[in-house]
Amino acid sequence: MAITPKLEIRQSQSLLMTPQLRQAINLLQLSNLELNQLLEQELVNNPLLEREDDRLADTSAEDISPLDEFNRLDQNLPVENEEFSPDLDYDNQFNDDAGSDRESYDLSSDVSWEQYNPAKNSGTADADFDYFEQKLAAEKSLTALIEEQISLRFTNPREKLIARLLAEQLDGAGYFRGSLENTAKALGTTVETVEKILRAMQGFEPSGIFARSLAETLAIQLRDRNRYDPVIACLLEHLDLVAARNFKEIKRLCNIDDDDLASVLADIKSLDPKPAARYTVETAAAVVPDVLVSRRKDGSYHIELNSLSLPRLLINHIYYAEVMAGAGHDKAASRYLKENLRHAGFLIKSLHQRASTILRVAEAIVKYQRDFFEYGIEQLKPMSLKDIAYDLELHESTVSRVTSRKYMQTPRGLFELKYFFSAAANTYTGNDNTSTTSIKHLIKQLISAETPEAVLSDDKIVELLAAQGIKIARRTVAKYREAMNIPTSAERKRLKRSL
Repeated sequence: MAITPKLEIRQSQSLLMTPQLRQAINLLQLSNLELNQLLEQELVNNPLLEREDDRLADTSAEDISPLDEFNRLDQNLPVENEEFSPDLDYDNQFNDDAGSDRESYDLSSDVSWEQYNPAKNSGTADADFDYFEQKLAAEKSLTALIEEQISLRFTNPREKLIARLLAEQLDGAGYFRGSLENTAKALGTTVETVEKILRAMQGFEPSGIFARSLAETLAIQLRDRNRYDPVIACLLEHLDLVAARNFKEIKRLCNIDDDDLASVLADIKSLDPKPAARYTVETAAAVVPDVLVSRRKDGSYHIELNSLSLPRLLINHIYYAEVMAGAGHDKAASRYLKENLRHAGFLIKSLHQRASTILRVAEAIVKYQRDFFEYGIEQLKPMSLKDIAYDLELHESTVSRVTSRKYMQTPRGLFELKYFFSAAANTYTGNDNTSTTSIKHLIKQLISAETPEAVLSDDKIVELLAAQGIKIARRTVAKYREAMNIPTSAERKRLKRSL
């Protein structure tokens, strides 16, 4: 067959990412704080946008609601030179083979390099100053340090929820000032479970953090240095005598001589009584929930968007008509106004669709996790992005963007939407509905119930899980055990026998 040049006409489909769709996607993944900042900037840049509060305060303005504003957008958008009507439906732009965000909830921003150097755009940039390096050199705050360690230490969503609530009750010096009983009651779990999480967090950096007293923080630091012994334990029980410098009584109670006392006091003086004081305290804005969940008298749950979380925008059509009439034959002015009107319309439509999507996802989460709201954290079900996406006929990436940095105020506290999700595990029986969280929780329960005479091997754990209908490979058990920082059976046997 001869190879010759020729012309062919082919019909094909391709993925089109319009500027309007990109705007809608970007708005969907923004947090409340970021969206507020963006809308404030839009109000400054677009003369046709105004707040609903400003409209209501202006007695000369027409009486129109945000819903009316949304419904009339299509009638007011200029249509000159429009080649297509942009589709703002997120899921219409993705095929079944498109990659999803199920592996990560991080925001993938489209920040340009120029935005790392704000002074450059203002004409006051210093050519010798490395703004990017300055960003990297920023000191990590105590809040960020604790959050990082929570993510590394705990894999169970229930434990993460408890840990984050405990972290909120930390004071500036690094002491835990909350109540274990109140925390357990708020989450519907036991005091023993909360105390177990607190003790695990006492192993965080800086050493001595999450202690409930001065003696406890000193004991934690001494254990980390491998200097905690019965003599020091006795001294910490009588810190009031140390403060009163009653060394004679201390030597009698602890049965030590002057040399031992001097050595122990030197060790204690080298410790930090305020382990978190050297860290910067992050001044974070109060989290404003996007969704409010309340329980009705009949036992059902009412889910609504927080109308106070964002400014409500309207288009000033009166101003637009007046300026257009005054512009006359000025094509540049007319084009400027029409472009701003078109942009304002797309923005309000995108905000409306963002709110609608968040509400739909929140309703699905409450429906799926009803047992959690009824009985507490112990009843938190395994749930994946795929479950919600399938129920709502959305793409998983859309659900991922919705649940990232969006918060829900519930009768049991304030939670980020993504906290209600846990990954699904693949078993060799083909059951994709088994949660890794539930498997890890069962493994931890089996190991916690061990005795020194009957320490479970990974193979034995596989058998016990299989008896409960969960069939996974031994290497999977080993992987989950290592992820939870649980030693091997041989190491656990030695530890249990040494206690």
